[in-house]
Amino acid sequence: MEQPRKYPVDTQSFSTIINDKCVYIDKTDLVYKMTHDYRYVFLSRPRRFGKSLLCSTLKEYFCGNRDLFKGLKIEGLEKEWTKYPVISLSFAKAKTDSLTVFKESCELMLSKYEEQYNLTAIEGLNNRLIKIVEAAYKQTGQQVVIIIDEYDAAMLNAIDNDAYQNQIRGVQFEMFSPLKDLAEYIRFVFLTGITKFSQMSIFSTLNNLQDISLMPEYETLCGISKDELLTTLKPDIQIFAEHKGYTFEQTVDKFTAKYDGYHFSPAKQNVFNPFSVIRALNEKMLNNFWFKSATPSALIKLIRKFDVQMFDYDGIECDSDRFDQPVEKVTDLVPFFFQSGYLTIKDYNEEYDLYTLGYPNEEVKSSTAKVLAQYTYEIQDTAPLKKAYIDFSRNDNLDIFIEALKKFFRRFPFSLNNMNEKHYHSIIYTVLTSYGANISANVETALGKSDLLLRMPKKNYVIELKYDHTTDSALEQIDDRDYRAAFLDEAKPVVKLAIKFSSKDRNITDYQAVEEKL
Repeated sequence: MEQPRKYPVDTQSFSTIINDKCVYIDKTDLVYKMTHDYRYVFLSRPRRFGKSLLCSTLKEYFCGNRDLFKGLKIEGLEKEWTKYPVISLSFAKAKTDSLTVFKESCELMLSKYEEQYNLTAIEGLNNRLIKIVEAAYKQTGQQVVIIIDEYDAAMLNAIDNDAYQNQIRGVQFEMFSPLKDLAEYIRFVFLTGITKFSQMSIFSTLNNLQDISLMPEYETLCGISKDELLTTLKPDIQIFAEHKGYTFEQTVDKFTAKYDGYHFSPAKQNVFNPFSVIRALNEKMLNNFWFKSATPSALIKLIRKFDVQMFDYDGIECDSDRFDQPVEKVTDLVPFFFQSGYLTIKDYNEEYDLYTLGYPNEEVKSSTAKVLAQYTYEIQDTAPLKKAYIDFSRNDNLDIFIEALKKFFRRFPFSLNNMNEKHYHSIIYTVLTSYGANISANVETALGKSDLLLRMPKKNYVIELKYDHTTDSALEQIDDRDYRAAFLDEAKPVVKLAIKFSSKDRNITDYQAVEEKL
């Protein structure tokens, strides 16, 4: 077995990765293209997708540190390696509930460059930035590069506080308002964030800011493409496979199901989550690393604010005006979910200019379900139900699983019971999804829309729920509307499962299962 290579699990510094000979996915050809195609660039990507590493790479490139790029794609593209003065500002550590502390963070970032260029601090963040840029240009004789990383970090932290968000916007608008007027001194401006949270207001004077977030040529700028997984990371995938006793092909399939599926343009070039892939290779296990790295407080706050039904967002159809827009105030979760990485582009209909959005992969889908179960339904302990589901999956013990469901709903809080079919529909879907179940909701066939389709190792289940109606009527509906058609291309037996919920008992009071072979 080959020895594992060193993985950059604890750094986003390009120089550290190169000097420590860590695994590096070479994106430098795209860096060269971007920096020569545009002067003012904005890129939105989910957290932990390599935005900070990209900013670090840009900094080293514009500082002219040619030795760091030996053997990389850009070495054959760049001929001059000009050394530019670089102003690098990161708001990652500016998450605070205090406007005073936030202002101090901004002032501290600028003071570093005032010291570098022998300047005395003056009044106003905008005036200070102007003086820094002018001094850098005059003292070096070169135009200035400005890199702004995670500009929206503080606002996302205060997503439930509109007044404080407005104050943060005011500070950042003051700080960055001179950028366009400084164009004669500027070689390149690069701005990253998770969302287009306030791009239009804070940077409203930058009408020449090029948003490359949905451009096909930059779709894989952050993240790992399928080709990169099969080439650059091939030896690492092989080591993982040997460690687990899988074939190489099985391992690729498992990584694909778990971490692939992100599409950042209509071209739909598959992108793997880089943080989870690198962690998985390093730790020799498949886990929900991206989500476990820290459940975003913004997500929890929005889940508590909105009546989120998980299946309402999987397969949603909309135009780009809905999901690709600045989110000044979150009145619709779709743009936040897309830009934050919980939804991705699943399909694009060019004729109608319509996008279909959905959960990108198993990691995001199951982890989002767990958060919803915990914070929407306040479900803390589902261990008995999970154990029964696993037994159902392995041994087809439907009766045991239904009994576990009954016990689960007996403990369900009275105050959270909405007493309707959709309520139970949503809970079952969300909880099973959190277990990693291959379950779909509201799947359309020619004659109707089924409640739930559950794919199990041995059988497939068409599940129809009824609220104060008989299980016989549910079975008739499955037949009349031919819900089984969703499984026509699959060889496994199909079980029609009808489940009745009672308003009196607030629980399952009857169920029927009829197995048929297609």
